Amino acid sequence: MSGIERTGSIPAAVPAAVPAALPTPAVPDPRAVPAKRWGILGTGWIAARFVEALQSNTVQQVVAVGSRTRERSTEFAAEHGIARAYGSYEELVAAEDVDVVYVATGHLDHLAHATLAIEAGKAVLVEKPMTPRLEDTQRLVALARSRGVFAMEAVWTLALPRYSVVRQILASGMLGDVVSVTANLGERLVDHHRAMDPAQGGGVMNDIGSYTLMFANEVLPGLRVVAAHGQRHPEHGAIGQFHALLADPADRLTTVSASMLADTPTTAFIAGTEATLELAAPFYQPGPVVVRFHDGTVLRHDEAALAHTQLFWEALEVARCFEAGLTESPLRPLAQTLATVALIGEARALMADPA
Repeated sequence: MSGIERTGSIPAAVPAAVPAALPTPAVPDPRAVPAKRWGILGTGWIAARFVEALQSNTVQQVVAVGSRTRERSTEFAAEHGIARAYGSYEELVAAEDVDVVYVATGHLDHLAHATLAIEAGKAVLVEKPMTPRLEDTQRLVALARSRGVFAMEAVWTLALPRYSVVRQILASGMLGDVVSVTANLGERLVDHHRAMDPAQGGGVMNDIGSYTLMFANEVLPGLRVVAAHGQRHPEHGAIGQFHALLADPADRLTTVSASMLADTPTTAFIAGTEATLELAAPFYQPGPVVVRFHDGTVLRHDEAALAHTQLFWEALEVARCFEAGLTESPLRPLAQTLATVALIGEARALMADPA
């Protein structure tokens, strides 16, 4: 992670005196970002949290929702005070007063549903992973670019104030040369049918595991998977947990792991020659940033752990880019989405996981 405008690589270390404090987040006033009209494609748990976050914290307008059935979309609209409910996704993307479509359906449906929106000329925010397969993600990226339509993967982590601080720390060279990165995420989800069902794209690689690979490749671009091993759930058959070792062209090492079989610490760190940056659990959500220097100095940015109530930050990034006429976000450019999906594919290949 570099500044708001990505450099694509970690800055060279410039040893300097220990700073007096960590940077403050460089994020917009949530209610000052111009309102865009949002259509919600999908009515599941994450769609509900997204709508609630927008309505509670921003001036963004959720004007419509679409589902496979009018009954479900009508119920969702009533629950969240949304004016219009459509009984098909095609109706939603065709609505003239929708500026941006948030695609919040199942992993295996992202390609078809994001394609619908892009072909209708609508900007899209597509839940992560954009698609589970590299070739499908490449198709979506090519389509969006050919149509000149804004598209972004919904990696809300990168839009959080916490990660603005992380980017500024890395860009400043405060850590020195980054030599090692580690990220772990674990949440017991064995009883969550969709998350563990291979037929629905379930398994740790498509779900929480993508956060760890995203984090690693943001810090050290150009990673390759050196080794990976996964454990299948004996009942469901999906990969329930995995560990992977990655390296960049300079052979700097990254270790990532994720589990849906058990709760794990869910922390991350970036170790440099001058200092180490620590992200307490859950590392991919709002929370503090701690930097520990070799001389014992500890600097801290405090941020309340407000979890998914903060999903609105990614919507603000979309609205900001849309207003500026951009077709990609500098926080999550499509090249970085492709890079993460490629790493997922490399890890899968080593685990003989066809999902």
